[in-house]
Amino acid sequence: MKKYLIIMICFALLAALAVAALPFMAEEPVAESGDSEPVAIDAPEEEQVEMEYVRMIAAGNDPYGTFHFHLDGENTTIDPDETLWAAVRYRTVSQYDSTGVEFSGQFYVIPEKEPCVPLHYNFTGEWETAIVDLTQVSARTEFESIWDSANYINVDVIRFDPLEPDRDSEDTQQDEVSGKVRKGDCIDIAWIAFFETEYAARTYTGRENTPVAILDVDSFVNITNPNHLKVTKLSEMVVLPTVAPATEAPSAAPTKEPTAVPTDAPATDAPASEAPASGSGSSTPGQSDNKEESGKGANGVLIAALIAGGVIIAAIVVVLLLIKKKQKKA
Repeated sequence: MKKYLIIMICFALLAALAVAALPFMAEEPVAESGDSEPVAIDAPEEEQVEMEYVRMIAAGNDPYGTFHFHLDGENTTIDPDETLWAAVRYRTVSQYDSTGVEFSGQFYVIPEKEPCVPLHYNFTGEWETAIVDLTQVSARTEFESIWDSANYINVDVIRFDPLEPDRDSEDTQQDEVSGKVRKGDCIDIAWIAFFETEYAARTYTGRENTPVAILDVDSFVNITNPNHLKVTKLSEMVVLPTVAPATEAPSAAPTKEPTAVPTDAPATDAPASEAPASGSGSSTPGQSDNKEESGKGANGVLIAALIAGGVIIAAIVVVLLLIKKKQKKA
């Protein structure tokens, strides 16, 4: 009898251990989406490509040249009444003129006449993209912009001065002793693209087929009417820009009129943190997921409890059968 009692106690202990392990067998609830930590996603490796560019080198003071738009393309002209923006991909090499004033670039209408369109550089020594409003003029000039079809006659070319003392700089001297560009001063230019809108100019990375016209490497190499300017074609492995300069896309026109607000509507909306009304059936996706996961955990606990209970009952039945068998033999 004692032997059977010991066996029953062992079965009971095993069942107790199974019951004690129930909390650990349950699935852990999934945190709400708003509380979960963001999953780190490895960014793709930056792709390096071979990019051609030109180094524009001054052979004396006031270097400039006339350039034809995209010699191998279809858009070899621009309409200055509609093409109002430019994007310039550049890298600075030289920074100051002979008096210590920083360099800038300039565009001129053709036939060449003032005022010029200024291009201001960032002297980082890295590849940058400058956005130019072609209707702007130097802040120090007394004239207004003449970027229009009445003054811009030769619409298949444009004059570009890559290195000029910045006229808008506070250090610029507007007299005969103003700074000069020295022989050997230079800057790198990959392309100059022209657009109708500022948004198109700011979102251009060099891959898109969006410019109205473009000055590419071949355009720069085939320079005409150069003055103290030499152009050398180069190439190197670079990472093309993948994100355009920050800007907002044009807002889309509404497809229909907004629904009128009822006159008897409450003055203010209910706080976002308020729980939905009873019976509304509304819930957030995160809450729904949590309920489903919690249900799965409860089902696991219930199954484990049933198994433990079955083990205990089986143990008791076995012990009772053994006792009964023993009594018959006796």
